[in-house]
Amino acid sequence: MEMAALKAALSDQARRLGFAACGVTSVRPFTEARGRALAAIDAGRMDGMPWYTRDRVEASADIGGRYPWARCIVALAWPYHPASAQTSSGDTDGTIRGRFSAYACTEDGGDAVDYHDLLAQRCDALVDWLGGKTEGVRAKRFVDHGWALDRAIAERAGIGFAGKHASVITLAAGSYVLLAAIALSIALPVDAPSQRGCGRCTACLPSCPTGAIVAPGVIDARRCISYLTIEHRGSIPNELRPMMGTWAFGCDLCQEACPINHRLAPLPLAVGAATTARGPVPHPDLAECLELTDAEFTARFRGTAVSRTGRAGLARNCAIALGNAGDRAALPALQRSAELDPDAVVREAARWGIAQLTG
Repeated sequence: MEMAALKAALSDQARRLGFAACGVTSVRPFTEARGRALAAIDAGRMDGMPWYTRDRVEASADIGGRYPWARCIVALAWPYHPASAQTSSGDTDGTIRGRFSAYACTEDGGDAVDYHDLLAQRCDALVDWLGGKTEGVRAKRFVDHGWALDRAIAERAGIGFAGKHASVITLAAGSYVLLAAIALSIALPVDAPSQRGCGRCTACLPSCPTGAIVAPGVIDARRCISYLTIEHRGSIPNELRPMMGTWAFGCDLCQEACPINHRLAPLPLAVGAATTARGPVPHPDLAECLELTDAEFTARFRGTAVSRTGRAGLARNCAIALGNAGDRAALPALQRSAELDPDAVVREAARWGIAQLTG
């Protein structure tokens, strides 16, 4: 098949598999993105993520150098649903709700899944399809934790542009997308980078309560609520806790403030039930999550993004969120955790939550 026709067919197949956008770029090094990433490390903005190293950045910026057989990179964006707005953290039955970032509620066939696994499966299916069209094609996929600068790839492949909140904004689903990439041994025609941008809009900058967006497109991960609730280990700095609101896993505030997302985002998830008995939900019962045992945490969140926090990490987050919710109905659960939780960090966070509610 002629390369232009093959590329068009590949894009069609990607959409049949569920991807919202598909583009192609070259394997030449991502020099500018490399410089930005190294500058973030040098400035300390990536402290607390020991896996994000200079070696990783150097390797991620030069996929063609690591895989000499590669002739192009396919950029892919998978859409997910934002959460419906909820005006109050409390239910009529006394349940105190928090927030999970919407991507954590990704499902496949009605079952909660980790998006890493879902995208890897779909990328592999796309490569299998391509193998049926082109004999002997080689491929290497990258999904988030793979060594690739996925946002830079997406931008140069034309499927979107990086907003001032540093997330890629697509025409297909706004910034509510998860990114993947596939290096291929065939030279598909490349796409032009997107010429779109945020213009003068800065709505996302003041939406971040911790001030993690220190400049347009520049994130200090150490202050980001997503980092604090997912990546950060141990006690969360006291001065940041009141700013975290009721977020128990991740944060979507900068995306929710984006006017482009108001037009382009997929339909929102329903508020739904608060229990996490069947996996992550956008507005979870904080007290229920606080008091989960290790076995219960594993049963509910194994195979989902929330598993990354570990039981103690989620409980720590929920204790802080309950303190910020301002509802004294949380006191019994917080007191039990302050006395009985096996993790010292959780016990301290529960005491902090109690102090917020009792003055």
